[in-house]
Amino acid sequence: MKTPMTACLLALTMALSACAIQPAAEQATPTKEVPQARVYIKSMLSPTSGTAEVQFSRTSTFLYGNAPLELAINDVVLAQIQSGEHFSIWLKPGTSYDFSIRPIHSLNSPAYPQTKKISVELKNPGVYKVRISAGIEGATLQQEK
Repeated sequence: MKTPMTACLLALTMALSACAIQPAAEQATPTKEVPQARVYIKSMLSPTSGTAEVQFSRTSTFLYGNAPLELAINDVVLAQIQSGEHFSIWLKPGTSYDFSIRPIHSLNSPAYPQTKKISVELKNPGVYKVRISAGIEGATLQQEK
């Protein structure tokens, strides 16, 4: 009788520890903006003259997409984005950039998480929107028109 109860308590403890509290600087903001602590290339957060704004928004989903994702630009991790969050970066127009997302490796993620990619051609200064959502096959990236 003691062993099944111990196993249940151990399983509950492990499940709760998986819900570890993020440091205050990394928690979601009231505006759902990605905190700067989770943006790794901070120089892209500041608009400058003649640059194009790329807006990223992640839809709030319960199934198939609630885990944090790493967002990369040209295979360099740019930020970590949670469900329902958004942020913008500013880049030089006249070139194409490759963006990719993948789940952050954890005990709940597959051993080899699938990376999804999209190329966005920034022809002129302006606003370009990229939506991150999820489906049965996992996280998806798509450029909004």
